[in-house]
Amino acid sequence: MAQKLVNFGQKIATATPRLVTRISFLALDAAKKAQPPVMTFLNNAKVEMLPPKPSDWPAIRKSFLGLKESAMKGKFLDVTVKEAAANTLVAVEIAFWFYVGEVIGRRSLIGYDV
Repeated sequence: MAQKLVNFGQKIATATPRLVTRISFLALDAAKKAQPPVMTFLNNAKVEMLPPKPSDWPAIRKSFLGLKESAMKGKFLDVTVKEAAANTLVAVEIAFWFYVGEVIGRRSLIGYDV
């Protein structure tokens, strides 16, 4: 029994360096493969997550005025079913994340602590 335990220990001792080397090469390979998507994500996050600059406000205002005009003219009736479904899903997602933020802020699913 003791000899089997010694043999098992020797197998582990000789296999561990090979296993560690193999795992380190796999990790390096995974990091190299993941680098382009991560860099794309970081570049997009820098652009999309910035708050609007003062120079952006006229374009934002014009966009909202255009939204108001299109609502008054009834352009929302000319939307295809596919676009309407996509817009509905976006609205549901926004409502969902708003609710998640409320739950995080309250630290409770049910209501506010009074």
